[in-house]
Amino acid sequence: MATPPVDRADLPIAVFDSGVGGLTVLEALRKRLPNEALVYLGDTARVPYGTRSPDTVVRYASRVAGHLWGRGIKALVVACNTATTWALGELENEGKRRGIPVLGVIEPGVSKALAVTRTGRIGVIGTEGTVRGGRYETLLRAKRPDVEVLSVACPLFVALAEEGWTDGPVLDLVAERYLAPLRGKVDTLILGCTHYPLLRGGIARALPDVVLVDSATSMAEAVARALPPLGLSARRPSGTMTLLATDNRERFLALGERFLDEPIEDVEIVDLDAGDEWLEHLRAAAP
Repeated sequence: MATPPVDRADLPIAVFDSGVGGLTVLEALRKRLPNEALVYLGDTARVPYGTRSPDTVVRYASRVAGHLWGRGIKALVVACNTATTWALGELENEGKRRGIPVLGVIEPGVSKALAVTRTGRIGVIGTEGTVRGGRYETLLRAKRPDVEVLSVACPLFVALAEEGWTDGPVLDLVAERYLAPLRGKVDTLILGCTHYPLLRGGIARALPDVVLVDSATSMAEAVARALPPLGLSARRPSGTMTLLATDNRERFLALGERFLDEPIEDVEIVDLDAGDEWLEHLRAAAP
């Protein structure tokens, strides 16, 4: 008996990040789209992406995407801001070849910030790679040429989030050091790293009159808008969640429970160097 064809609408949405930070995007997607099957891959063997060169980030992101294409997915969400900065174009092109939409985390945050700013003065905080790439500033100015953008790299915020120091005097001291130059100069702040929503309290105390834009929530809304016109909204009664990582199961489980605020039964460790279809396609297409 022939196997019935798989309904594309019931294939999973894949989400990837360089580590565990993208779990904030996964959690936002679970809340916004509770019927969807979700697959999350954290590249914990190669984290962090934020301090890597652009070529290295593209290579890492391509390996992650190659594994996820092979699993059979209906959409790819690039939750990593650094990967969105440097690799989104490559991934979008491959997604078009496969008929799979690819969404990066930066554009939804930009659109939300422009919608809520009162003065057109917007701050952006992120990793060194995200700030250096300038993708937020480029998109903000493309959509609104008169906007004023101030960007600040806050690399220690990632470590604080992963160590669980998400409130208290240490966070307040670091936030004050990083964010004091923005005080009085912006009315809206884009949290340009998936770890940063966990530090929202300390960031808000450092900038009490500033509207904070959470890229995770904005990303979930963008995915919710993108699926129906393509006929890709799930038809199943309830959603599922599959967690993948490239290294260190125990650390992923511990951090994942902190990010998702619930127990995690297991995470599958995957080898991105095995059967890397995406890289083979790149090699075949090279001149």
